Amino acid sequence: MNRYDERENYIIKEVNCDNADFKELCVKLDDFQNNMIMERASLGFTALAGLERLQKILVMYDNEKAIACASLKPVNKTTCEIARIYTEEEYRGKGLAKLLTNRIIELANDLGYNKMILDTWKDGISARALYQKMGFIEIPMFDIDTLKKSFSMDDEDKLKKIQELLVFMERDI
Repeated sequence: MNRYDERENYIIKEVNCDNADFKELCVKLDDFQNNMIMERASLGFTALAGLERLQKILVMYDNEKAIACASLKPVNKTTCEIARIYTEEEYRGKGLAKLLTNRIIELANDLGYNKMILDTWKDGISARALYQKMGFIEIPMFDIDTLKKSFSMDDEDKLKKIQELLVFMERDI
């Protein structure tokens, strides 16, 4: 299995929330997650919600093709969230998500954050394993106000259902 290699044609670009490639990857992220967690689709949230609140967005390209993304969202002055991490299926297992996550951590550090949080699906075993290898530890679930910001949603009943499906993690930067 090939790992990310600088000799590959992969390029990481910082883009804004209106970037068409990023939006397309967000739609694919929704499809992937809806297929993995059947209840997710009925809860009414999408990766396209709240894009304007993202502080940094990275898209990875293989030549001209957008293949992966990750973003950073502020939570407060000292804490940020890594969100919308997605890799196209044929590129998984090559270390690209780890590379993007490391780049987001570097950006967060440069911006003065000292803690990073994330949420991931309880059924997302490989994602959880990656985050644990990168120093993230499981923490108690986020409070409703943090979830409202994270999911750009005010429906507390739906947010409570989401809480049941997720694992929450953090790490120091």
